Amino acid sequence: MDGPALSGWERRLLEEIESDLRQDARLDRKLSTMGAKRPSRVLGTLRSAGHRVSAAVVLTALVMTAICLSIGVRTPTTAVLTALGVVWAASVAAAVATSELLRRRRGTRRAESVDPDRPDREEGRERRPWDRPEAGG
Repeated sequence: MDGPALSGWERRLLEEIESDLRQDARLDRKLSTMGAKRPSRVLGTLRSAGHRVSAAVVLTALVMTAICLSIGVRTPTTAVLTALGVVWAASVAAAVATSELLRRRRGTRRAESVDPDRPDREEGRERRPWDRPEAGG
């Protein structure tokens, strides 16, 4: 807690208020069970999938689905539908692979970037005029 500690009178007053509030059983039960609810498995799965799948992959899948459906509805032969399925799967797989490659490359760049708060990693960083105390007056 920031600031000065409570005085003895303030502590006694606070304890009296807390004891009065604890006597209300309904309020005490509500306050004791008011914590965060346990997240459901479905929401956790969707949230983790959202971290893994980028918006570009979803957009690619939606666009390719629309294109393949429009072509498949016009000429619904087995050969066309098979070819469309292969093209759709390949385009979504390419989008996933590209997204993963870019994510890894971005992660590598972040790991290699220089943290200005760590002086042991300053060797690759150019010193600016405001970084040099000897340059100032």
